[in-house]
Amino acid sequence: MARAGDEAAGNEGRPMRFFEHLEELRRRLRVVVYVVLAAFLVFLGFSFQYVVVFGVPMWLPLPTLNLQEGIAQQFFVALRAWLVPSYVTSVVLTPWEPVIVQFKVALFLAIVATSPVSTYEFWRFVAPALRPREKRMIVRVSVPVVLLFLAGVAMSLLVVLPFTFTYLYGVAIALGATPLLQLQEFLDFVLLFSLAFGLAFELPVVMYGLTALGVVEADFWKHHWRIATFAIFFFGAAITPDGSGVTMMLVAIPMLGLYVGGYAAVRIGLRRTAPEGRPAKSS
Repeated sequence: MARAGDEAAGNEGRPMRFFEHLEELRRRLRVVVYVVLAAFLVFLGFSFQYVVVFGVPMWLPLPTLNLQEGIAQQFFVALRAWLVPSYVTSVVLTPWEPVIVQFKVALFLAIVATSPVSTYEFWRFVAPALRPREKRMIVRVSVPVVLLFLAGVAMSLLVVLPFTFTYLYGVAIALGATPLLQLQEFLDFVLLFSLAFGLAFELPVVMYGLTALGVVEADFWKHHWRIATFAIFFFGAAITPDGSGVTMMLVAIPMLGLYVGGYAAVRIGLRRTAPEGRPAKSS
């Protein structure tokens, strides 16, 4: 790999040595860390406040010295109100748990908000080592990657998780138990589940990429659909907290649709790239 300066004529295109790679990686990571840290401080030290500007009411992020009013706190309160039934009581087991929760929320928001910068720095680091065909494929799938990940996270937060919490706490109420919720465990579960769901929605891109790079043939996905179905249901059972199978189906059914969509994208992509007058190669 070569950094931007190494592509100049003065370096005559010579390969980078090992320690030059490490220096380039350190430089890229330093940019990412600085940007994430700045965003982290903003989400902790700013809050959305209702103000009137030139007679126009609006919500603006303004500085606040109170940790209890930051954007991270506002996001967590809204998330809990959306996902958890109102009859559930939130509890903390240690005095420092609420602070840790807000730090985790601020870090999560910072990583999400600065993801374009992280993606750009990663691309600049690996791009010189890619062949033209690989570069074109990455550019072609970059938008679907982002859209599918956001769709997965949105579906987990808007559909799967609200149903999951309501269903599971409904079982607890039916058994006569008092519904409690520990803040840190709630946040960890929601973030990890949403991340897993977002990554799972990248299935069509993975299928298309492996076929476009020649790793597998297009008919591989058709011939091994039974194994894929088993793997999808196993994944759904692994990331859902209950053994009833209800929430597992909410995860598995969309992924099955994505698998079918991924195979269709592979076939369409092959037809577009096949030479004229020659059918696309299949196994």
